[in-house]
Amino acid sequence: MQLTLTTPALIFSTISLLLLAYTSRFLALATLIRSLHNQASQEINRINILMLQIDNLRLRVKIIKNMQLIGIISLFFCVFSMFLIFLQQIILAEFAFAGSLILLMISLSLSAIEIHISVKALNIELSQCVGNQCKLVK
Repeated sequence: MQLTLTTPALIFSTISLLLLAYTSRFLALATLIRSLHNQASQEINRINILMLQIDNLRLRVKIIKNMQLIGIISLFFCVFSMFLIFLQQIILAEFAFAGSLILLMISLSLSAIEIHISVKALNIELSQCVGNQCKLVK
């Protein structure tokens, strides 16, 4: 396979869109955290559910931070590989591009883990609901 400037450029838009999606998830999570904080100050009876949700949110924030950071580093290596191609350092460019792909796979894996955890958060809420009735955890 011959590595040209167009090869890493193909991933360029993908990573940018991925980071946009990650940021969107982070903003949604921030809104949820603020909402739960307001609920916690108003509903003492739901404190057990809220504590489980807060623990879940802490973990999700940490994962989203890491997947964003790894995605950014992946983008950096992608751009760096393009720079190395420009300098005609093809072997180094191939290693940088391979690193970019590996980091992107790690970032995507973290995204899948975060989605799994967010489903657990929804299940925590739903665990107290039966039909139209939601019971409070004591």
